[in-house]
Amino acid sequence: MYGILFDLDGTLADSDSIHFQAWQKILADINTHQQEIDREFYDKNISGRFNDDITRALLPDVSDDKRKDVGEKKDLLFYQLAQENLQPTKGLETIIAYIQENRSKLKIGLATNATRKVTEFELNLLKIDIKTFFDAVVIAEEFGIGKPNPEMYLELTQRLNINKNACVVFEDSIAGVRAAVTAQIKCIGILTSAKKETLEEYGTWRTVKNFEEIDLEEVWKTFQSN
Repeated sequence: MYGILFDLDGTLADSDSIHFQAWQKILADINTHQQEIDREFYDKNISGRFNDDITRALLPDVSDDKRKDVGEKKDLLFYQLAQENLQPTKGLETIIAYIQENRSKLKIGLATNATRKVTEFELNLLKIDIKTFFDAVVIAEEFGIGKPNPEMYLELTQRLNINKNACVVFEDSIAGVRAAVTAQIKCIGILTSAKKETLEEYGTWRTVKNFEEIDLEEVWKTFQSN
């Protein structure tokens, strides 16, 4: 039995550019006197992180209620932008087909820093049923801890009742890769947001441009040989 552990944003969904646009607009509206954030800033400080952690770090002098309001406004703008623009990461349909054909030997999990509402919204657009496709789901706002803390992935393996050494994580962000690597689970970096050398610096086992470059049978053979 093998485990495939997915992140959502930038991994299943090619959504990072949409999140970037939403955060760029929301933060520009708040910090009118500051320079608009660029993609480099976003990738380093925002991508893959929990909303509460983002607003706490970027808006340290703002009240908790105000930070929560900022996060909610950002998500609302994301819904508007994603409705017409969200696409699956290239090759996702091939991975889904593989999972469906080999379901008896696989356990599928999702660990995401997105809220429950955003998670269900995105999966609905991707036509993935959260209740039937995944065997277990860990959502940061419900679990109480977000990436880069490794506990999300450790909790996911426990809920799946599978040895972490039999699992592979697909992640695209620095925060997500840090979580997987610290949990000591093999992590394949999807290069939809961060650069190859950046994810490798944080310890990815492998990196690929998208799911079209993934051969899971070869991955399992590698596991068996170790």
